[in-house]
Amino acid sequence: MRRLSAWKILLVLALFGAGAFAILERPWEAKPKSVAAEVLAPGPYTQVLAVNGRVAARESVPVRSSVSGQAIEVLAGEGDMINAGNVLVQLDATQPKSVVDQAQAALDAGIVRQAQAQATVDRAVALGENAPRSTREDAELALAGATNEVARLQAALDQAKSQLDQYTIRAPLEGVILTRTVDRGQIVDPQAELFRVADLSELLVETDVDELYSSRIKAGLEALLKPVGHSVSRLGNVVFAAPSVDPATGGRAIKIAFAEPADLPVGLTVNANIIVSEETEALTVPRGAIVTEGADSHVFVLENGVAVRRPVEFSDWPADRVIVTEGLNEGDVVISDSSAIAERQSVVAE
Repeated sequence: MRRLSAWKILLVLALFGAGAFAILERPWEAKPKSVAAEVLAPGPYTQVLAVNGRVAARESVPVRSSVSGQAIEVLAGEGDMINAGNVLVQLDATQPKSVVDQAQAALDAGIVRQAQAQATVDRAVALGENAPRSTREDAELALAGATNEVARLQAALDQAKSQLDQYTIRAPLEGVILTRTVDRGQIVDPQAELFRVADLSELLVETDVDELYSSRIKAGLEALLKPVGHSVSRLGNVVFAAPSVDPATGGRAIKIAFAEPADLPVGLTVNANIIVSEETEALTVPRGAIVTEGADSHVFVLENGVAVRRPVEFSDWPADRVIVTEGLNEGDVVISDSSAIAERQSVVAE
């Protein structure tokens, strides 16, 4: 390349002014990279955990039969309102009823024998000294035996009636029948769930949270509940957090109650935003600003036109922004996306 003499450079500057500097640019030198950056300033921040759950009744009870038998009457169906004690299914009770009849007959006979023994004792007492002592003692022993036999027969009758009562399946509580799986003529057994009855006067949202965040969830936390198909969120609060994490799923079961009564179908999907914490003065950065390598994390701060690596500690949370707890100060200029930034790289903020 032929060099310009000093007087020629002065001539160019005189002719073209400041625009002549373009002639002196060095195109082979790298230009600073343009990056998005933000100046850190404390502000309000809310940690929210978003989960999906389903509407459930606070109290939901499966109804099963205690005995095996054929259903001869089914007196309730899905959606029916029922009261505690209402008959839901009547099983064929021919055999247990005959046992009750036999037990009743045996008891009646026992009562007659007891009455006869009592009459014998009464006669012996009435005779006084005219009756042998042995006769009176035998009568009293016979009465005691007859009385014990009546007590045994009464217990047998009570047991037979209790067995008979199991062939009539009743509602365990007041509520609504959610499901029914039995029909007339069907043979049922104790393993089969015949109905599910729920008290819909108080609804909950049942869900679970990942074990990574489960330690932050506790009863009393507020939540915003948005049922699918609804445009307005409802207030709620966590009323139950399981004391353990399910090792099979890695989730911790929780229940969220509606702050006001809700008329929603059981099983409806609900988007729940649990408010874990609220801070008025927090330093936050975009998640993309943080680079994690093993146990260490860092961001890049813009200082004097270069990207400077700054180790940080932060509160990990599933959100677009996270709270930095150590390593940054108010006024630091943090590069928003560190994915393609190298240490000491020349950068300029957009």
